[in-house]
Order: sequence, then structure tokens, then C-alpha cells
Amino acid sequence: MHLHTTAYEELPFSPFFWIGISIILLVAYYFSGPFIQFPITYLIPIALVAWYNGRVLGLVLAFILPFVRLYFNIALWTIPWSVFEAIINCAIRIIVFSIFVVLIDRIAHQTRELSKEIKILSGLLPICSYCKKIKDESNKWYSIESYVSAHSDASFTHGICPECVENYFGKQIQKKDHYL
Repeated sequence: MHLHTTAYEELPFSPFFWIGISIILLVAYYFSGPFIQFPITYLIPIALVAWYNGRVLGLVLAFILPFVRLYFNIALWTIPWSVFEAIINCAIRIIVFSIFVVLIDRIAHQTRELSKEIKILSGLLPICSYCKKIKDESNKWYSIESYVSAHSDASFTHGICPECVENYFGKQIQKKDHYL
């Protein structure tokens, strides 16, 4: 018996967590020097920030990281390229990272919206042949209505099908019709 759910669970990452990660990355950037560049080390934290904390914080990080790298290039390192080329590279990074943040944020938003709507029961459910109760993982038995309501977004209304009306109330209906 399985409950298949696509529910999105947000992890409790605060902006301070991302600031700490960014500082660690910036220290790594500084010690790697101007010639060794790993763009993925920019993209991973920017994507995670955009996914878990939204577009605004993602865009902030998408601007800050390239500007800090530009500062390193201009003020701290001796680089073989011109300041103008460093500024152009910084601008390109900001544009690409910003587009990346918008896309990641949009996907995260769509995933959250879809996960609110989708909650599906799947697999084999052990059910009593007589009373139709369902056994859960802890071997407790629940009515179909309570089990399905607890494990999905479905709810129930009750009625009586014509066959059951005939089987259970047929004699009483015939007596009532006989007296009318």
C-alpha cells in the first residue's frame, strides 16, 4: 500500500543560509584566482535560492556574485585582460543568471501549484472482503471513507443505488405501495 504524492515540501532555508553559502563560494572564487572558473558553482546556489526562496533573492544573488568576481578581477587580481572585458563578462553573467533565476522560479511556482492539486493513492490496498475496511501500515482497520479522505484530497457523499434499495428496502416499499 502506497500513497503516491507529488506534494512539494519546502525546506526551511533562510536567506542567511544562502548568504553563508555565497560567502564560502566567494572565498573559493578568490583563492582559485582569475584563471580558474567554474560557472556551475554560480548556477547551483543561484538555482537553489530561486527554487526555495523565490525570484527576488535569486536575482539578488545573480547580481552579487558576478559583481564580486568583477571586484576580484579589478581590485585584487592581476589579470591579462582589460577592465572593459571584465565588465562585459560581468554583464553577460548577470544577464544569463537572471534569465536562469526567472526560469527556475517559474518552474518552482508551477511545481508548487501542481502539487497542491495532485495527491493520488496507488498500489495495493488490503481491504476486508466483508465490511470493506482498509488496513493501514500499522495494521489498523479504517472505513474506506476515512482512509481515502485521510490519504488523498477526495471526499465522500452517500446515497443508495437502485439495486441496494431493492435488496434492503424492497419489502417495505412494496408494503407502503400496497397500503396506498
